[in-house]
Amino acid sequence: MKMKELEKETGVGRETIRFYIREGLLHEPDRPKRNVARYDQGHVERLKLIRRLQTERFLPLSVIKTIVSAQDARPQRGIEQLIGLENLLGPLVADPRNLEPRRFAEVRDSTGLSEEELRRLVEVGFLHVDEYDGEEWLNSRNARLVELVAQGRREGFTPEVGYEVDTYGIYAELTDVLARRAVVTFYESVGDRLDQEEAAQLAARGIRLLDEIMPLLRIEKIVREIKRLSDEGKLPEGYKPDR
Repeated sequence: MKMKELEKETGVGRETIRFYIREGLLHEPDRPKRNVARYDQGHVERLKLIRRLQTERFLPLSVIKTIVSAQDARPQRGIEQLIGLENLLGPLVADPRNLEPRRFAEVRDSTGLSEEELRRLVEVGFLHVDEYDGEEWLNSRNARLVELVAQGRREGFTPEVGYEVDTYGIYAELTDVLARRAVVTFYESVGDRLDQEEAAQLAARGIRLLDEIMPLLRIEKIVREIKRLSDEGKLPEGYKPDR
């Protein structure tokens, strides 16, 4: 179909369609001639999906692009029915102490970490800040992370011995990889087999299992690595810790 027909079929204007193509949300049309573009049903379905995600889920284009890219990579595993799963999952994995979010400035002042250090923790992906009504907030998990960094400093993990806030970036990087792999595996496995409520319950159980598995596995790996270095008597060639 031509651009005019695509506009009529979807209710999306041509400038918006062209923008979506430039941004990678919509695939390029077939171009049999230099000034001729042919659109197909795939364009119609994608545009309707984008509109639905915007109007029903209120998702920003950056998130929508991630979703449609995942569909392109795994067309056999649609995830549309699980979009918004986080809304059901959140209460299931909430801190049992029912801690409230705290203002960024309040956490900064109570822990003794500087503004610069907290901003750096955000930059390295260790900390996430939410904004509401023009104010910065930390949810209970992020507030606790700051408290633990401050506790570590009191217990001797200080900049003087090489533990700058940047050191925590490696944990953020590793957790990012783990989280992405875990989520993708979950979505690929669940696919269209479960509805949102069933998927949320299963995901919550999986998170609780990982909460027990990961500390045990981490301690086991660290102890074995320390033993390996003791046996070898030296650090690996080219090893240089970030400081």
